[in-house]
Amino acid sequence: SLPGEREHNQHVPIDEYEGNLRNIVRTIGERFQENNRPPVILMTPPPLSRKAWDGYCRENFDELSPRSNEASKLYGDRVKLVGKELGCSVVDTFSLLSGNESEEAYGSHLEDGLHLNGLGNKLLFEGFMGVIRKNFPALAPMEDGDGRHGKQGIPLQGALWKELC
Repeated sequence: SLPGEREHNQHVPIDEYEGNLRNIVRTIGERFQENNRPPVILMTPPPLSRKAWDGYCRENFDELSPRSNEASKLYGDRVKLVGKELGCSVVDTFSLLSGNESEEAYGSHLEDGLHLNGLGNKLLFEGFMGVIRKNFPALAPMEDGDGRHGKQGIPLQGALWKELC
């Protein structure tokens, strides 16, 4: 979060943010034995559509937000740095949602300029699943054997969609 009158208690300076993230990952690692550590997947902040978010803030709070797409990218760069240094996988939400492209492009994935809409959530889900399939295939949903009797992954528990229709 970024500093501001209304949002001041949400803001964490970028160095502190990085340190907090590092502490969280280390704390998780310390709670488990080396061979039983759960995978840690970090995610970068999404892009921010300033135009849409300012409109939302004006309408609902009668003021503008200090948040920016540039700051989201900088915070995301710190997430990637911590992930690389501590051996964590990273879902680059900023890139998945086209944060480096035009505001129109990434804004199409956001409900109000800040929060993900249905398409943004779908892309984020696909990004998470891609990281899981690539880096932790034993934790991915089983995709062969009708999702129940495959060779790798977690078997599906419920009925398959084709069984319900």
